[in-house]
Amino acid sequence: MNPLITKYLTFLLILTIHKYYVSSTLIDYSTNTKTHQLSLKIFHDDLEKDLGFDTNELDYSDYANTNLIIKNYLKNYLKIYSEEGELQLDYLGFERKNDLVIYYVEIYNPMKLKSFIVENKILFDSFKNQKNIILYRNNNYKKSFIHTYDNFQSIISVP
Repeated sequence: MNPLITKYLTFLLILTIHKYYVSSTLIDYSTNTKTHQLSLKIFHDDLEKDLGFDTNELDYSDYANTNLIIKNYLKNYLKIYSEEGELQLDYLGFERKNDLVIYYVEIYNPMKLKSFIVENKILFDSFKNQKNIILYRNNNYKKSFIHTYDNFQSIISVP
């Protein structure tokens, strides 16, 4: 067999055997509302597994119940801290788009933050190789981080 074909088939085999576990969290500063707005994108099957459900067992049509389940999960696995302590988060709700659950959160911010710590442990109970990508945007300033099982906090300096 051609060595190039062998390498290609081996590569395809590795891709099909190994699943990648990734979520993303976008943190945008809104100059209009003077708040930090978060949108978390999580694959629904991975989230369901971490919640203890079988795939497609969670009833997304029962919005109130599903929202409460996800909100309680996020309260335990997503935390934002300032110098004064843990910040209050406003859990706005979710939407399901194809394979993703997108959850919206707003940071209650009574004072002007100079910096804050993002702690994202989403899906680490089920997937030790989980990667949580954090992207912070404030006007033209952008900063990104990758959280892993062993490194799940980032300090964001607000410009």
